[in-house]
Amino acid sequence: MPSPSDRTSDQLAEAAASTPVVDLSGVELDRLLRGAVIAEERNTLISGMIRVLEVGPVVLVQEETPDGRALLRRVASRAEADEFLADRLATYERMWDGCGCTVDYDR
Repeated sequence: MPSPSDRTSDQLAEAAASTPVVDLSGVELDRLLRGAVIAEERNTLISGMIRVLEVGPVVLVQEETPDGRALLRRVASRAEADEFLADRLATYERMWDGCGCTVDYDR
């Protein structure tokens, strides 16, 4: 079994299939971004970048937390990724307006 920092983009996509959220090391994030097609990328202005990635037929959402964690989650389709992205960005917009809401990144 490869150590976490040795996982390829394909291995990360597989890991994301078996758990809701995968924590990425900096090395893994760099490797993933080089090995994936970045279908969409947005700066949230609150917690860094959020991206929709494609690794072959697999669709992934990669985001950053305010404390600098890089997270990866697998979604069923590009439409589901777009919905996740829209929901997350709407939450961040409400946060700018002072809603007091929070994001559970591990869910």
